[in-house]
Amino acid sequence: MTVIDGRKNKAAATVRIGPNPRDIAINTLTNKIYVTNRGKDISKFGVVTIMDGATNRATTVRTGTNPCSVAVNPKTNRVYVTNNGSNNVSVIDGMTNKTIATVSTGEEPCAIAVNSITNKIYVANYKSGNVTVIDGETNSAVPVEVGSDPNYVAVNPATNKVYVADEAVTVIDGDTNDTTAIIAGDHPDSIAINLESNRTYVVNSMNYVTVTDGATNATRTIATIDSPHAVAVNPATGVVYALAGGSVTLIDGLASHTETGSPAVARIPR
Repeated sequence: MTVIDGRKNKAAATVRIGPNPRDIAINTLTNKIYVTNRGKDISKFGVVTIMDGATNRATTVRTGTNPCSVAVNPKTNRVYVTNNGSNNVSVIDGMTNKTIATVSTGEEPCAIAVNSITNKIYVANYKSGNVTVIDGETNSAVPVEVGSDPNYVAVNPATNKVYVADEAVTVIDGDTNDTTAIIAGDHPDSIAINLESNRTYVVNSMNYVTVTDGATNATRTIATIDSPHAVAVNPATGVVYALAGGSVTLIDGLASHTETGSPAVARIPR
């Protein structure tokens, strides 16, 4: 894994981690970095590489088979790893670096997100078409039915709403687990939330970003380059970045446009 100095935009260190790294999460309170490693044989157990951000020293913790995504609750110092091959989630104590629980999920858990305020963990199960909601206090779990092929999940802790990319976008009310479907184009892939504006941005295979007002669930679309597959937002500037291959579309997320095809700030081609 390459460590980049954010001030200089240069590589500061290279840290040896496990084979086939898949996902990464950071606990900013403890300065620990967690990387899932599927291993050379994904039918066998995988590991999570845990790196100390101060020293760049790393250790590993064994997980289930084919660990996919990882998320952290900084308030409880718990780390959650989806094991796509063994249909469960490994719960790791961030203080001791030991697995303290294994929670069963639906089939092929992939994406995961944490609401650190409610201490709830949300796991998208791709094959079974549902989301496993885990209580971080008790590790008890309940399933919530969503659309087919859920592959991404994001949480707005301010509103306690959970957004799941499936055949559309399913919005889960964190208080009741009730759901609402939002049309967001074909094959939505990634979701970003601006907590300041309460807007959600979803990319799909149809060359646009769907913007959802979190208060009303009203949507609009903004054209992008190619078919974007990843999206991120800078909450300080409101700028949204939609990645499609080697191209990035920059969108003014603070503009009050209402029409379809609102102009982007800029497009950076390949």
